Amino acid sequence: MSYFLNLFELVKDILLPPLCVVCGKINPDYLCSECDLKIKIFGGAVCDRCGKPLNMDESGEFNHGFKFCSLCNNENYYFYKARSYCIYEGAAAKIIHKYKYKGYEYISKILAQFLEKAYKNYYSNEEIDFIDTVPDYSGTYHSLRYFSVNRYQSDTSISGSMIRNNAAGNHMQTLALLFSKFTGIPFSNNIIKIKETPKQQKLDRNSRKVNLYETFKVKNCFLVYGKNFLIIDDVWTTGSTLNEISSILKKSGANKIFLLTLARPV
Repeated sequence: MSYFLNLFELVKDILLPPLCVVCGKINPDYLCSECDLKIKIFGGAVCDRCGKPLNMDESGEFNHGFKFCSLCNNENYYFYKARSYCIYEGAAAKIIHKYKYKGYEYISKILAQFLEKAYKNYYSNEEIDFIDTVPDYSGTYHSLRYFSVNRYQSDTSISGSMIRNNAAGNHMQTLALLFSKFTGIPFSNNIIKIKETPKQQKLDRNSRKVNLYETFKVKNCFLVYGKNFLIIDDVWTTGSTLNEISSILKKSGANKIFLLTLARPV
Protein backbone atom coordinates (compact mmCIF):
# COMPACT_ATOMS: atom_id res chain seq x y z
CA MET A 1 0.00 0.00 0.00
CA SER A 2 2.79 2.41 0.93
CA TYR A 3 4.51 1.59 -2.37
CA PHE A 4 1.48 2.75 -4.37
CA LEU A 5 1.12 5.86 -2.23
CA ASN A 6 4.76 6.76 -2.81
CA LEU A 7 4.35 6.09 -6.53
CA PHE A 8 1.28 8.31 -6.62
CA GLU A 9 3.17 11.13 -4.89
CA LEU A 10 6.05 10.76 -7.36
CA VAL A 11 3.75 10.95 -10.38
CA LYS A 12 1.87 13.87 -8.87
CA ASP A 13 5.11 15.80 -8.29
CA ILE A 14 6.16 15.17 -11.90
CA LEU A 15 2.85 16.23 -13.43
CA LEU A 16 2.02 18.91 -10.86
CA PRO A 17 5.29 19.93 -9.21
CA PRO A 18 5.06 21.96 -5.99
CA LEU A 19 5.61 25.65 -6.71
CA CYS A 20 6.69 28.58 -4.58
CA VAL A 21 3.50 30.40 -3.62
CA VAL A 22 5.14 33.78 -4.25
CA CYS A 23 7.24 33.50 -7.43
CA GLY A 24 5.97 30.25 -8.96
CA LYS A 25 9.33 28.47 -9.15
CA ILE A 26 9.44 24.74 -8.40
CA ASN A 27 10.05 24.25 -4.69
CA PRO A 28 9.09 21.28 -2.47
CA ASP A 29 8.33 23.54 0.49
CA TYR A 30 6.06 25.93 -1.46
CA LEU A 31 8.26 28.88 -0.45
CA CYS A 32 11.70 29.32 -2.00
CA SER A 33 14.62 30.75 -0.04
CA GLU A 34 14.76 33.87 -2.23
CA CYS A 35 11.15 34.80 -1.49
CA ASP A 36 11.52 33.85 2.17
CA LEU A 37 14.36 36.37 2.47
CA LYS A 38 12.09 39.09 1.07
CA ILE A 39 9.82 38.81 4.11
CA LYS A 40 10.73 41.60 6.52
CA ILE A 41 10.84 40.24 10.05
CA PHE A 42 10.21 42.65 12.89
CA GLY A 43 13.22 43.80 14.85
CA GLY A 44 14.45 46.85 16.69
CA ALA A 45 12.51 49.09 19.06
CA VAL A 46 8.77 48.45 19.30
CA CYS A 47 5.95 49.55 21.58
CA ASP A 48 5.94 47.30 24.64
CA ARG A 49 2.16 46.95 24.42
CA CYS A 50 1.07 46.64 20.77
CA GLY A 51 4.39 45.86 19.06
CA LYS A 52 4.26 48.85 16.73
CA PRO A 53 7.76 49.77 15.48
CA LEU A 54 8.98 53.01 17.04
CA ASN A 55 10.52 55.38 14.52
CA MET A 56 13.73 57.28 15.16
CA ASP A 57 11.70 60.37 16.05
CA GLU A 58 9.27 58.41 18.23
CA SER A 59 11.07 57.32 21.36
CA GLY A 60 7.89 56.14 23.08
CA GLU A 61 6.38 57.30 26.33
CA PHE A 62 7.05 55.50 29.58
CA ASN A 63 3.98 54.25 31.43
CA HIS A 64 4.54 52.25 34.64
CA GLY A 65 7.99 51.26 33.42
CA PHE A 66 6.88 50.28 29.91
CA LYS A 67 7.58 52.16 26.69
CA PHE A 68 4.30 52.68 24.85
CA CYS A 69 3.50 54.32 21.53
CA SER A 70 1.24 57.38 21.61
CA LEU A 71 -1.82 55.31 20.72
CA CYS A 72 -1.34 52.75 23.48
CA ASN A 73 -1.03 55.52 26.07
CA ASN A 74 -4.58 56.56 25.22
CA GLU A 75 -6.25 53.23 24.48
CA ASN A 76 -7.96 50.92 26.96
CA TYR A 77 -6.47 47.62 25.90
CA TYR A 78 -7.36 44.39 27.69
CA PHE A 79 -4.42 42.38 26.40
CA TYR A 80 -1.00 42.37 28.04
CA LYS A 81 1.19 42.36 24.93
CA ALA A 82 0.88 42.01 21.14
CA ARG A 83 3.54 41.03 18.64
CA SER A 84 3.72 40.24 14.91
CA TYR A 85 6.03 38.05 12.87
CA CYS A 86 6.61 40.35 9.91
CA ILE A 87 5.61 43.49 8.01
CA TYR A 88 2.45 43.14 5.93
CA GLU A 89 3.78 43.89 2.48
CA GLY A 90 5.23 42.20 -0.60
CA ALA A 91 5.81 38.47 -0.29
CA ALA A 92 4.21 38.20 3.16
CA ALA A 93 1.03 39.97 2.05
CA LYS A 94 0.81 37.75 -1.03
CA ILE A 95 1.13 34.54 1.01
CA ILE A 96 -1.47 35.59 3.57
CA HIS A 97 -3.90 36.80 0.90
CA LYS A 98 -3.67 33.54 -1.05
CA TYR A 99 -4.22 31.47 2.08
CA LYS A 100 -7.08 33.57 3.43
CA TYR A 101 -9.01 34.41 0.26
CA LYS A 102 -7.85 32.05 -2.51
CA GLY A 103 -8.09 28.71 -0.72
CA TYR A 104 -4.39 27.82 -0.74
CA GLU A 105 -4.81 25.49 2.23
CA TYR A 106 -1.59 23.62 1.53
CA ILE A 107 0.51 26.61 2.66
CA SER A 108 -0.99 26.53 6.16
CA LYS A 109 2.16 24.80 7.43
CA ILE A 110 4.32 27.70 6.22
CA LEU A 111 2.20 30.23 8.10
CA ALA A 112 2.01 28.08 11.22
CA GLN A 113 5.81 27.90 11.18
CA PHE A 114 5.96 31.71 10.94
CA LEU A 115 3.81 31.88 14.07
CA GLU A 116 6.00 29.33 15.79
CA LYS A 117 9.14 31.39 15.06
CA ALA A 118 7.49 34.53 16.42
CA TYR A 119 6.27 32.65 19.48
CA LYS A 120 9.78 31.41 20.26
CA ASN A 121 11.13 34.92 19.81
CA TYR A 122 8.58 36.79 21.91
CA TYR A 123 6.71 34.39 24.20
CA SER A 124 8.79 31.29 24.88
CA ASN A 125 9.46 32.45 28.45
CA GLU A 126 5.79 33.16 29.18
CA GLU A 127 3.50 30.66 30.87
CA ILE A 128 0.69 30.20 28.35
CA ASP A 129 -2.10 27.74 29.06
CA PHE A 130 -4.18 27.91 25.89
CA ILE A 131 -4.16 29.10 22.30
CA ASP A 132 -7.28 30.54 20.72
CA THR A 133 -8.17 32.61 17.70
CA VAL A 134 -10.86 34.69 15.98
CA PRO A 135 -13.92 32.58 15.06
CA ASP A 136 -16.38 33.15 12.24
CA TYR A 137 -20.11 33.56 12.70
CA SER A 138 -21.91 30.42 11.56
CA GLY A 139 -25.49 31.09 12.65
CA THR A 140 -25.21 28.37 15.27
CA TYR A 141 -22.68 27.61 17.97
CA HIS A 142 -19.73 25.64 16.67
CA SER A 143 -19.72 22.03 17.78
CA LEU A 144 -15.93 21.80 17.93
CA ARG A 145 -14.89 21.45 21.55
CA TYR A 146 -11.62 21.67 23.44
CA PHE A 147 -8.75 20.27 21.36
CA SER A 148 -5.71 18.72 22.97
CA VAL A 149 -2.47 18.83 21.02
CA ASN A 150 -1.95 15.14 21.78
CA ARG A 151 -4.64 14.32 19.24
CA TYR A 152 -2.33 15.45 16.45
CA GLN A 153 1.16 15.01 17.89
CA SER A 154 1.61 11.47 16.62
CA ASP A 155 0.94 12.37 12.99
CA THR A 156 3.79 14.46 11.64
CA SER A 157 2.37 14.43 8.12
CA ILE A 158 -0.96 16.02 8.98
CA SER A 159 -2.10 18.55 6.38
CA GLY A 160 -3.99 21.79 6.66
CA SER A 161 -6.99 20.40 4.79
CA MET A 162 -7.17 17.40 7.13
CA ILE A 163 -7.19 19.69 10.13
CA ARG A 164 -9.76 22.00 8.61
CA ASN A 165 -12.09 19.06 7.96
CA ASN A 166 -11.74 18.00 11.57
CA ALA A 167 -12.20 21.50 12.94
CA ALA A 168 -15.02 22.61 10.62
CA GLY A 169 -13.65 26.06 11.28
CA ASN A 170 -12.09 29.00 9.48
CA HIS A 171 -8.60 29.63 8.15
CA MET A 172 -7.26 30.80 11.52
CA GLN A 173 -8.67 27.81 13.39
CA THR A 174 -6.76 25.64 10.94
CA LEU A 175 -3.56 27.54 11.77
CA ALA A 176 -4.34 27.38 15.49
CA LEU A 177 -4.46 23.58 15.37
CA LEU A 178 -1.17 23.37 13.47
CA PHE A 179 0.44 25.94 15.76
CA SER A 180 -0.81 23.94 18.74
CA LYS A 181 0.86 20.85 17.31
CA PHE A 182 4.16 22.68 16.82
CA THR A 183 4.27 24.31 20.26
CA GLY A 184 2.50 21.77 22.47
CA ILE A 185 0.07 24.42 23.76
CA PRO A 186 -3.58 23.22 23.61
CA PHE A 187 -6.02 24.99 21.31
CA SER A 188 -9.07 25.68 23.48
CA ASN A 189 -11.46 26.78 20.71
CA ASN A 190 -13.45 28.39 23.51
CA ILE A 191 -14.60 31.55 21.74
CA ILE A 192 -17.68 31.88 19.55
CA LYS A 193 -19.02 34.71 17.44
CA ILE A 194 -22.68 35.17 18.31
CA LYS A 195 -23.75 37.67 15.69
CA GLU A 196 -22.88 38.61 12.14
CA THR A 197 -21.10 41.93 11.66
CA PRO A 198 -20.21 44.13 8.67
CA LYS A 199 -16.68 43.73 7.32
CA GLN A 200 -14.12 45.65 9.35
CA GLN A 201 -11.83 46.66 6.47
CA LYS A 202 -13.69 49.82 5.46
CA LEU A 203 -14.48 51.06 8.98
CA ASP A 204 -12.48 53.57 11.01
CA ARG A 205 -11.18 52.78 14.50
CA ASN A 206 -14.24 54.01 16.42
CA SER A 207 -16.68 52.34 14.04
CA ARG A 208 -14.82 49.05 14.43
CA LYS A 209 -15.27 49.19 18.20
CA VAL A 210 -19.01 49.79 17.87
CA ASN A 211 -19.27 47.10 15.21
CA LEU A 212 -17.69 44.49 17.49
CA TYR A 213 -19.56 45.30 20.71
CA GLU A 214 -20.97 42.10 22.29
CA THR A 215 -20.00 40.09 19.21
CA PHE A 216 -17.99 37.32 20.90
CA LYS A 217 -18.70 35.00 23.79
CA VAL A 218 -16.77 32.45 25.85
CA LYS A 219 -18.20 28.93 25.69
CA ASN A 220 -16.83 27.59 28.95
CA CYS A 221 -15.71 30.02 31.67
CA PHE A 222 -14.20 27.19 33.71
CA LEU A 223 -11.50 26.78 31.05
CA VAL A 224 -10.71 30.50 31.26
CA TYR A 225 -10.53 31.45 34.93
CA GLY A 226 -6.97 32.19 36.05
CA LYS A 227 -5.45 31.04 32.73
CA ASN A 228 -3.08 32.79 30.33
CA PHE A 229 -4.11 32.89 26.68
CA LEU A 230 -2.28 33.44 23.40
CA ILE A 231 -4.71 34.69 20.76
CA ILE A 232 -3.49 34.41 17.17
CA ASP A 233 -4.71 36.15 14.02
CA ASP A 234 -3.49 36.84 10.49
CA VAL A 235 -3.08 40.63 10.25
CA TRP A 236 -3.03 43.35 12.90
CA THR A 237 -4.80 46.47 11.65
CA THR A 238 -6.26 48.48 14.54
CA GLY A 239 -6.35 45.61 17.04
CA SER A 240 -10.08 46.15 17.66
CA THR A 241 -11.13 42.54 17.08
CA LEU A 242 -8.34 41.08 19.18
CA ASN A 243 -8.97 43.60 21.94
CA GLU A 244 -12.68 42.71 22.00
CA ILE A 245 -11.79 39.03 22.36
CA SER A 246 -9.30 39.94 25.09
CA SER A 247 -12.09 41.84 26.82
CA ILE A 248 -14.48 38.91 26.99
CA LEU A 249 -11.70 36.60 28.19
CA LYS A 250 -10.75 39.04 30.96
CA LYS A 251 -14.41 39.39 31.98
CA SER A 252 -14.54 35.59 32.20
CA GLY A 253 -11.62 35.55 34.62
CA ALA A 254 -8.56 35.08 32.40
CA ASN A 255 -5.22 36.18 33.82
CA LYS A 256 -2.98 37.49 31.00
CA ILE A 257 -3.85 37.79 27.32
CA PHE A 258 -1.02 37.72 24.77
CA LEU A 259 -1.58 38.40 21.07
CA LEU A 260 0.36 37.13 18.08
CA THR A 261 -0.33 37.96 14.43
CA LEU A 262 1.38 36.88 11.26
CA ALA A 263 1.87 40.43 10.05
CA ARG A 264 1.01 44.09 10.48
CA PRO A 265 1.42 47.13 8.24
CA VAL A 266 3.80 49.91 9.26
